[in-house]
Amino acid sequence: MVVIPQTLRYNLRFAGQAAGEQRLTLEPLRGGSRLILEATVELPSARFGEPRTRQRWESELDPTGYPRRYRERVEGREARVMEVEFLRDEGLVVVSQGKEDLAIPYVSELHDPLSLILAVARLELDLGEVKRYGMVGGRVYVERLADQTLELPWGPTPVRVFRLRPGLTLLYYDADGYPVRLTQKVGDHVFEAQLLQVQRQEGQPQPENREGSRQRRRRRR
Repeated sequence: MVVIPQTLRYNLRFAGQAAGEQRLTLEPLRGGSRLILEATVELPSARFGEPRTRQRWESELDPTGYPRRYRERVEGREARVMEVEFLRDEGLVVVSQGKEDLAIPYVSELHDPLSLILAVARLELDLGEVKRYGMVGGRVYVERLADQTLELPWGPTPVRVFRLRPGLTLLYYDADGYPVRLTQKVGDHVFEAQLLQVQRQEGQPQPENREGSRQRRRRRR
């Protein structure tokens, strides 16, 4: 898996109202890669939970795209931290929350929430076909839905659509494999993240307009 260092910027909406922004950064590492998701979430009303939180999720991946370490920190009225180590050679997964550590057997490949985003992007499923992924403490079923065309800031964009269960999460990927939209049912409302910009990091080619990328693909055809 080749990772180009870049940052994906999203705006967030909850219950149809603006709810902050987030950045997903991909970084190559020696012998793998790292994903960092940083978000400032501002819910429109305190009745939906903590009105403002800062979140940072970080996943360190091996060359095949499976996680070695995962860390999640949420800061609101108080800070909550969770860390997970995937110790394949020892056959263990160690979950740390506060002062408590929990070790569970590592008997099959597992993903974390960030590594799963990349794994789904690479899926080649037929319409209605389902793929199961192991997660810490459970599993996720990913179903291929019918392709759609989304109206994004740079124009109409054909996307592949996947539904994740349990729960109800939809992931939308463009032709280049970028996650351009995520929607998740939270109670009676929908939480949504939509891509605004893809920006290469320093030392890489300049940020690219997604529409320009689409036009070049048409010319290559």
